[in-house]
Amino acid sequence: MKENLNNYHVHTRWQEVLNGISLKDKKYLITGANIGLGKESAKAILSHDGCVILTVRTEEKKQTLYEELISQFDSSLFEIRLLDLASLADIRSFTKELQLESTKLDGVLGNAGIMATDFKYTVDGFEQQFGVNHLGHFVLINRLTACLLKGARIVMMTSGAHRLSNVDLVDPNFNHREYSRWTAYGQSKSANVLFAFEFDRRWKDYNVRAFAVAPGIVLDTNLHLHLQHDDFNELAEKQDTDKVPVKSLQAGVATQIMALCHPEFANKGGIFLEHCNYSQVNGDTRQGTGVIPWVLDTEFGKKLWQLSEEMVNEVFPETAKLAYEISYGELAHNRLPQSQKLELTGIEFKTEDSIIEMFFEQETCTIEGYHHPEVSIPSIANYELIEVRDNLFFVDLLFTENTEITASIAIDFKTNKALFVLTRYQPASTPDQNAPIPLKLASNYQQYFTPAIVLTGNHQVEHSQYPHITKDLIGSRSLYCYSTSIPTVYEHIYINSHWYCYNVINGIRKGDGGCDRVSYYKFDDSIYVVTWRELLIDLSFVFVYDLDNKTTTGKGWGNLSDVNKMINIPAGAHIISLNSLNYPLNYIPT
Repeated sequence: MKENLNNYHVHTRWQEVLNGISLKDKKYLITGANIGLGKESAKAILSHDGCVILTVRTEEKKQTLYEELISQFDSSLFEIRLLDLASLADIRSFTKELQLESTKLDGVLGNAGIMATDFKYTVDGFEQQFGVNHLGHFVLINRLTACLLKGARIVMMTSGAHRLSNVDLVDPNFNHREYSRWTAYGQSKSANVLFAFEFDRRWKDYNVRAFAVAPGIVLDTNLHLHLQHDDFNELAEKQDTDKVPVKSLQAGVATQIMALCHPEFANKGGIFLEHCNYSQVNGDTRQGTGVIPWVLDTEFGKKLWQLSEEMVNEVFPETAKLAYEISYGELAHNRLPQSQKLELTGIEFKTEDSIIEMFFEQETCTIEGYHHPEVSIPSIANYELIEVRDNLFFVDLLFTENTEITASIAIDFKTNKALFVLTRYQPASTPDQNAPIPLKLASNYQQYFTPAIVLTGNHQVEHSQYPHITKDLIGSRSLYCYSTSIPTVYEHIYINSHWYCYNVINGIRKGDGGCDRVSYYKFDDSIYVVTWRELLIDLSFVFVYDLDNKTTTGKGWGNLSDVNKMINIPAGAHIISLNSLNYPLNYIPT
């Protein structure tokens, strides 16, 4: 493996780029993979033990490609799927399938494209080069963000022809201006670069990066087969390509493979690459190499993004989230709705050593008397209220003054019991994102429990009891169904007072399993508060279990990004009880 790019050149082949690099356990998606650059890129990855999803447009192409690849590679390493980038409906169906299958991707190579075609509209009414080359990939990749892993790379194939034309934001479809096949192609290739750079700007804080790659002139593709000699005369009038070297297919894919897989670019992005190296800015449109300045205009890239959203009628907001954040959004699908029942209400609680007073406004609440000797708890918090069932509430508190803590409260006016759960994020050290996940027996979270009695409206204070630690749930086993549209199902087994084990039956973490620290508090025979602190993933959870109605209501909270950003994750599930674990009397866990 080369340590830098100094020895790479215009005719460097992908075999040299991947020399000494293993892609085992990596998975990539390549569009337009039935021929040329796409197919050769897939072979490069497969040759180094990587896995590939290849997309083609027709069943015939799928079968032909399968027969070629199966003769060279293990079938477990690749799958071929149908995808028509000229159809937004097909793209949306395709991405939904991948999400339902909980596909996880280390990279996407936007390779598919058409070049200098006759004027034609896609089924959605877009000029076909702009529609296929840009808008199709724009929707595909944005909708695949739910499948991207940390460190994933997006590589958009552009061309030296991006220098022929910038994007016309007023008339991208040539509805009013005269159509030129090469102007339209140049526009689509400029759009590829602008999209890659804007995508990188939005996602770089999450360690998901994007690149634009120009492969150079490669004749072993089918891009040009439909063109006549006169068509190339038009190109020659616009751009001098005589000095651009012609590459072999293996050299043609080297740059895109480098961007997608080479360690040199693990923490980089927003880069234009050609000839296996960084491209130089070149403002002369007559020349066939270099990056043209107009695609480096960040503000113009934002305008193209907005235009693209308007054209496809789908919004991909700048407040982008990691795949984990998006996937954890599935935990809220079966959650109970928010309630306003406690608005403009004051509640007084009695703990073993203090009185806590709370007053709920519309969006914030004030808290007096809630203290912890080691933690500064602000007196004002934003809150969300969920009515778990009649007179039983879950309150989620977030503190803008102290983002290292959060609090959750279960309040039951029927039993006059309440439990305050203070969660504190306190990692032992800043994690090394590039290091292997260590074996941990301690979480980065501490949870502090304050049992309380509800005084407000309680006329039997003397006879009221505090919620208490319980062993009731030990040995129980259940499924928790957080989402039904895209099924997200976890299995829990509560093995003792300190640990529970989980198994992800379906969802983004399907197949994962392990043990985490757990705590249990009992209100009555049907109401419990269960909390846990995860070890492998930086998360904590608090849930109210309503066993009569077979629901859980609560939240997750944790650090899911590379920028130490604490994420709040509303959650709720339907419970399916399974058989309990029965221990011999001499071996009952404690």
